[in-house]
Amino acid sequence: PELAAEAHRRIQSGSGGIIAVSYEARKRGVTRQMNSQEARKQCPEILLVQVPTAFGKADLRIYKSAGDEVVSLLSRRAGCCEKRSVDEVAIDITAESERLLRERSWEEDLLPAAKRASHLADSALSRAAAGVSRDDTRKGHAGQQQQQHQVDENVAAGGWEDAAQWGAKERLMIAGAVVVAELRAAVESELGFTCSGGVAENKLLAKLGCGLHKPNQQTIVFPAAVGHLLHDLPLDRLQGLGGDLGAQVKETLQVATASELAAIPLERLESMFPGKAAYLHDLALGRLNDPVQDRELCKSLSSGKTFFGRNRLNTAQECEHWLGELAGELHRRYSDDLARHARAPTKVSVHVGVGGTGPAPWAAAGGHTHASRQMSCELGRAGTVEQIAKAACACFNRWTPGGALGVTSLGMALSGFQPLASGAPLSHFFGASASASAAAAAPAAAKGGAQQVNSAAAAQGGAHVRCFDSTTAPSLPARIVAVPTPSPFEEHSKGSRSLVSA
Repeated sequence: PELAAEAHRRIQSGSGGIIAVSYEARKRGVTRQMNSQEARKQCPEILLVQVPTAFGKADLRIYKSAGDEVVSLLSRRAGCCEKRSVDEVAIDITAESERLLRERSWEEDLLPAAKRASHLADSALSRAAAGVSRDDTRKGHAGQQQQQHQVDENVAAGGWEDAAQWGAKERLMIAGAVVVAELRAAVESELGFTCSGGVAENKLLAKLGCGLHKPNQQTIVFPAAVGHLLHDLPLDRLQGLGGDLGAQVKETLQVATASELAAIPLERLESMFPGKAAYLHDLALGRLNDPVQDRELCKSLSSGKTFFGRNRLNTAQECEHWLGELAGELHRRYSDDLARHARAPTKVSVHVGVGGTGPAPWAAAGGHTHASRQMSCELGRAGTVEQIAKAACACFNRWTPGGALGVTSLGMALSGFQPLASGAPLSHFFGASASASAAAAAPAAAKGGAQQVNSAAAAQGGAHVRCFDSTTAPSLPARIVAVPTPSPFEEHSKGSRSLVSA
């Protein structure tokens, strides 16, 4: 049944699966995919909150709205603001950092403020955090959550004793760290979320820095620290290598860390991964050039649902029913987006996942495979649920292999947004802040128990901020980028709290 965000959603019993876990609960051994009974055995005092539901699945609108609010706040001081997902934003804070260097004292203000707020990526604590596996990073390992001042590691060991020798680039990053610290403080005071952040020369390094120390912390990645940071970094912690491509790289090249991948000659990389050698090499060296794109609006609206075990979908009729449910959700979100930003999508796409003992064509792929199809679907101002569902079913029917389908996941997306002739300013589509109405609506909804949202802001030569858990990074030659990403539970995380999806 549908459960509105405004409803009382704290639960005392049931067996729903946990989809998000606070840092406090992680410390007690609670993990995602546990059911609520398992979580209570692990942590008897845990607070479980049912996520809102609609159209037969979790309804994440309050989290998306809260993320938009954070983006709007961050954009006040960012040159560019790139919303990368519901919980990740990249911001270029180069100009703001340069302003701080001109107007504020280095010795008496910026350096002390950055030191109070930041870890350095080449400290012993940071190096240890960099070698932790991707899974353990997601769970929240002890070193990740440890504050610098809690460690028996004096100031000299942390690298701050070299401040007198730092050049212009390092000073710019220090100023960027102050910007990020002040933005994080503003997010907490105005919106109630805490953030983690990473400051580095590009989005890749900023994001890595952000993940080293959480929650409510930030890390600076100086150029000289990159080699130390990447030396023992597990390959799947690099952006883009956490999935199938990363698994192929590890298996084909027999490498496990970023430094091992960086040591592979380009010629061999090109022979094994045609067209991707330079990309993989730059990833491994931490120098992927990916400037912040000034975009505060998402590029697509997507929704999906998984069907494991006996819930697997074996007939086209079952799949078409769920495509209709997904179409209903996306139509509501399209209507909201249309009202706020005067734009409409022109494409619909469907993603199908098949696992286990599906039909013969999938057995050759090891029993698991994925397929995507898309087609034009110009909704304009008056698009209907039926229009979206019809296009989605047409995409699905282009894939259907016949027989028992064994579908374990269905996804749908609306994309190719175009502005509608309405006199709306171009800023609605490029770098505009989230609307005031969205900003006003999100906090009240988010505080009804759904309190874990992530936002990230990172840019070429800038900072990565994880809103509700942030990161910051600067760019080459003198550019600062921030990537903020809010975590649904970091704000108000006074107890062991988790979100449950029935």
